[in-house]
Amino acid sequence: MDDPLQVTKRETGVLRVFQITDYVSIPYSLKGDGEYLEQALGGVSLNPQEMQSISANELSEAEVKTLLLEGYDIAPQSINMSDIPFATSALIFIRSAAFDQKPATLKLNSNAKLVATFTEGKAPAPKFTPLESDAAKGVLTGPASDAKLERSFGQRLAWIALIALIASGVWVYSYYIGF
Repeated sequence: MDDPLQVTKRETGVLRVFQITDYVSIPYSLKGDGEYLEQALGGVSLNPQEMQSISANELSEAEVKTLLLEGYDIAPQSINMSDIPFATSALIFIRSAAFDQKPATLKLNSNAKLVATFTEGKAPAPKFTPLESDAAKGVLTGPASDAKLERSFGQRLAWIALIALIASGVWVYSYYIGF
C-alpha cells in the first residue's frame, strides 16, 4: 500500500492513471458501478463523467499513447509507456475534474495502484501546412474595384424625405380642396 495521495480542491489539469484489478474493473466496465473503485481509492466519491477505463489488451501501445496525446492533450515527451501496464491489467484514467473541486485523500488498497501522473493541456500546438490557393494572395483588382460608388446613405435619406413631403402635400391638398 502506498502513501496517501492528496488532491487539493483547486487542482486542475492532472490526469492520474491507475492499474486496477478485475475485482474493480469488471463491475465498472460492465455496469458502470463505481462502488468498488471508490473503495479501492480510499472511499472518495468521483464523477464518472471524468473517468475512463480500458481492459487489459483492449488497446495497443500505440493506441494508448494516441489516447493520451489526442484525448487528454498530454505532451509527447512526458509519456513513458514502460510505466503503463496496458497489456497485463485494466487501467482507469481519472482527471482532476472527477473530484468535483473537493479536497480528497486517496488511500489506495491492493486493488488499485497509481502507475502514472500527467499534466493535461501542455501539448505543443499542431503545425499546419499553408494552403496553396490563389484566393489568399494579395488585393483583388479589376472591375470590382473600379465600379462607381453608390449614393451615400444621406442622399438616399434626403430623397425619401422629399418624396414623403410631396406625397403628404398632395394628400392634404386633395383632402381639403379636392381635385
